[in-house]
Amino acid sequence: MTAQPFHRQATADRLRVLKGRSRSGRFVAPWMVVVVIAVVGFLGLVFARTSLYNSAFELAELERSIAEQSALNQQLSLTIARLENPARIAPLAEELGMVIPVSTNQILVDLSPSGPTMVSAEPREEAQ
Repeated sequence: MTAQPFHRQATADRLRVLKGRSRSGRFVAPWMVVVVIAVVGFLGLVFARTSLYNSAFELAELERSIAEQSALNQQLSLTIARLENPARIAPLAEELGMVIPVSTNQILVDLSPSGPTMVSAEPREEAQ
C-alpha cells in the first residue's frame, strides 16, 4: 500500500458558496414559539397551584371559625338550659312574692257581640 498524496485543490474546486437567504431564521421562530408556550404553561401551572393553596388556607380558616362558633353555640345552649331550670327560678320567684296558685279561673273568649264569658273553677249551684 502506497500513500497517495492528498489533493486539496480537487475537492476545493467542487465546493462553492451560494449567496441567498439564511436558513437559520426559519428555525428560530418555531423554537421561540415552543419556548413561549412552555413558559406560559409553567406560569399558568404556578398560578393554578397558588390559587389552590390560597383556597385551602381559606377553607382551613373557615373550618376553624365554624368549630369556634359551634363550641360557643353549645356553651350558650347550656347557659340557656341552666337559666330556664325551674329549680333555679322557683326560689327567685318566692323572693319576689310569687306563689303557686291554689285555684284557677279560666276565661273563655266568645267572639259574639255579647262579649266574653267568665267561667269559674267551682261548679255553679243551680236550683234543682
